Amino acid sequence: MNQKSELKQLAEQILHDPVMQKKLGDRVYELLRTELRQLQERSQGYGTRY
Repeated sequence: MNQKSELKQLAEQILHDPVMQKKLGDRVYELLRTELRQLQERSQGYGTRY
């Protein structure tokens, strides 16, 4: 089975399972929060260097 068909199968499982949908949504939210926090940390120092 190739990667594309495995991904399709996983997506179909998630579509039919509310618990998996919740877990996926929670994980995406967690990743976005982490990324936003890191962007804020990086951008805080740019204006104070000079």
